[in-house]
Amino acid sequence: MFKTLVTLALLTSSVASYAQMSSEEKSNAQTRLEGTMPNPGPVNDKSSYRIHMGLTAGVSNPNGDAASSPEYGINVGFQPYVPFGVGAELTTTELDNTNLQRTNLLARGTYNFGGDIPVLRSSYIGVVTGPMFQSQGGNTEWSVGPTAGFDIPLQDKHSDFLSLGLTAKYLYTTNVQDSFSAGLALKYWY
Repeated sequence: MFKTLVTLALLTSSVASYAQMSSEEKSNAQTRLEGTMPNPGPVNDKSSYRIHMGLTAGVSNPNGDAASSPEYGINVGFQPYVPFGVGAELTTTELDNTNLQRTNLLARGTYNFGGDIPVLRSSYIGVVTGPMFQSQGGNTEWSVGPTAGFDIPLQDKHSDFLSLGLTAKYLYTTNVQDSFSAGLALKYWY
């Protein structure tokens, strides 16, 4: 009941704020929101390729008996067609209490947001898929799941800069525990 009341209060407040905006403010707000979803099209300059490579460090939290464990990885990617990106990532984690090491080699497809809204303009959503190699028994399982994150540039440049962000993914895996991973992402953009 409390959640419903809070939701209604926030919705009412938002509608009231929008109603009080001038027509110019409404137009500017609509333009900013529309820029968030870039129009698909071919890449027309080097910076639009968004070529990058990076490091990730975070936590993997598998379902079941294993405790949360540190996860480390590397990733690469680029945007061959605006706003869609492709890439790959290699992550590894040694699950506490099990002496089991999991290594994921994942292909990634993303939709990259744009526009003027801070954080949102540097965000992405997507899907990852690929094999998961396990140290015990030499098993290889298949993983697939959603991913999301953002990369905030540390410099105001179109290329040759570092970004710091967060990334998260949930992996559905055949025959073993599914897992949620989240961590920091440091990337270099060419």
